[in-house]
Amino acid sequence: MAFTSDVVKGEIAHDGRTIRTYDSAPHKRGEDTIVLLHGTSGSAQSTYWALFPMLADGRRVVAFDFVDTEGATTESYAAQARAVIAALCDGPVHLTGCSFGAVIAAHLAGTTPEIVKSLTLIAGWIKTDIHQQLRYDVWFKLHEEKSAAMPGFMVMTAFSHAFLTMRLPGEVDALVEKIGDGSDRYAKMVFNRTVDITDAVAKITTPTLVIGCTQDQMVPIYHSKLLFGAIENARFAEIPSGHAVAHERPSHLLMLIRDFIDAPERDAPGTVHAPIHA
Repeated sequence: MAFTSDVVKGEIAHDGRTIRTYDSAPHKRGEDTIVLLHGTSGSAQSTYWALFPMLADGRRVVAFDFVDTEGATTESYAAQARAVIAALCDGPVHLTGCSFGAVIAAHLAGTTPEIVKSLTLIAGWIKTDIHQQLRYDVWFKLHEEKSAAMPGFMVMTAFSHAFLTMRLPGEVDALVEKIGDGSDRYAKMVFNRTVDITDAVAKITTPTLVIGCTQDQMVPIYHSKLLFGAIENARFAEIPSGHAVAHERPSHLLMLIRDFIDAPERDAPGTVHAPIHA
């Protein structure tokens, strides 16, 4: 899926590479801006095709595509985010990250708090555990074998049981066909195997909203609860969804994110929002 035609596409140079950017309203540079960090799936559009335009109805939204490099680290990915924020934004931003993007967003908030006005972490994690490693082992084996089972495996683990069972067979087939063979996410999957942002998370003081997904098979909600417990100035909400929450329930995300960034400290640290089962 692609962003709507009114989104302004651009490029910035960073460390000898070109980063592709997306901006809903460049003329609103001086206003509060939401910056979206995408997930493992490869691009801002593949993660936020639904949420970006919804958030942009009322606020400026900026996103970009992370550039993969050999031996990429948490800091090297975070440096790309800093470069985009410095180039396109005036003042601190409302930083939102999903999955891989939540890892980078948390690192950024812990190491460069002055550029983050609020922090939203969706389906993120602090340190990769053995459960995740087992899934990565299967993923890399399927990738190595160029297995025809890879797309189905990715759909099965990304989406919730409830979401898939409400789809017609043809719709599920379309999801499997569209998700591809995983080549677009290989570098980030390598990175994901060794995630450990414990030190950075301990330093986060920014008002934070942690969103976990109750049916997440890739990053079980336990990880979001660990983030919530590790960040002193955090609030917690859960969504009945699989890991692909930005596809399954973008409107639910919109409601939570908008409500939070309108007044990041309205709810006291430690607040747990009542679940919504719509």
